[in-house]
Amino acid sequence: GWAAIEDIPAAPFDYLVFVPVPEPKTVKNRIHWDVDVPDVRLLTDRGARVLRRPDDEISWTVLADPEGNEFCAFVS
Repeated sequence: GWAAIEDIPAAPFDYLVFVPVPEPKTVKNRIHWDVDVPDVRLLTDRGARVLRRPDDEISWTVLADPEGNEFCAFVS
């Protein structure tokens, strides 16, 4: 039940790991990640869930990690 994203260019760390926790999300995220990816499927294949696709109002994809924390993906 976990997902990892590795080899993030110019990041001050080697990878991000999204690990489930037993308690449910109860408050708004304190931080918000924006990521550049060549294809959103790279994230969904690793456990992210699409909340909103690009449309007439936004040009990015809003996703949630396996725990429900939202983040945005910009296709580069």
